[in-house]
Amino acid sequence: MNKLAFFQELFTALEEQQPAVAATVVRVEGEAPGINPGEHFLWRPGIPEGVPVAITPEGYPGAPALAASGGEPVQDVRGGRGYETGKLAGERSEPGLEGLAGAMAEVAPAVLAERRPQLTTLEIGDGRVTLFLEPVSPEPEVLILGGGHVGQQVAALAGLAGYRVTVVDDRPDFANEQLFPAAARVICAPFTAALQELKINPSTFIVIVTRGHRYDYECLRAVIQAPAAYIGMIGSRRRIQGVRERLLAEGINQEALARVHAPIGLDIGAETPAEIAISILAEIIRVYRRGN
Repeated sequence: MNKLAFFQELFTALEEQQPAVAATVVRVEGEAPGINPGEHFLWRPGIPEGVPVAITPEGYPGAPALAASGGEPVQDVRGGRGYETGKLAGERSEPGLEGLAGAMAEVAPAVLAERRPQLTTLEIGDGRVTLFLEPVSPEPEVLILGGGHVGQQVAALAGLAGYRVTVVDDRPDFANEQLFPAAARVICAPFTAALQELKINPSTFIVIVTRGHRYDYECLRAVIQAPAAYIGMIGSRRRIQGVRERLLAEGINQEALARVHAPIGLDIGAETPAEIAISILAEIIRVYRRGN
């Protein structure tokens, strides 16, 4: 079979805005049965969440999932058929592929985190396999919770910088496309209801700039455990501390709260909505580009 299966999986990851790592076998030294130079593999986190990590070998009919962790059955990403961990369904169940699954599970998350391709050599069985790993990252999205003056300025700047922009506000006068020409989506709905429907992934940057303490709390509580790249919340230090104390009392751990950038934005002495928006986007860019 040709490369169609591999590219179908790659297309699915891109279409569903899911992270993945594409691996090309550059060199094989020693014994690594089932792995050959020039082959392609795609590592994707388990789907749905909690299912063990899977990789897909290009060139195998049906491109079944190969589990890389755990010891539990893994759901095949194309329809739910189970395969034992470390085993590849069908005829390609070579030890080399099983070893590659575990090795990819260890290195792929770091490639995604760095958002940079890398060349790496893995010890697999009695052989050494050199792979060129390329991150397949979802399109970076700035999710703005609050359509007020600051939210409007953040949306304009984020769009100018090339980010996909989504805006949520529960007020029709603020959640409208005329105020947010750069936004891909403008949602008029209660914050918690909207957040239940939105997909948040490691390329989502969440900006909480609502109109009050109550809504800040509702939004932060809804997203605090989400796998977002960035969560920032506007407000005075006293207001922010009140939200944090309330969440701690409800059982949210300190580690989760430590992820939150609050007060939001870099400290540049910003005062106007436009200046505050610049400080927010600068902080987002620093996180996205792995700045200091």
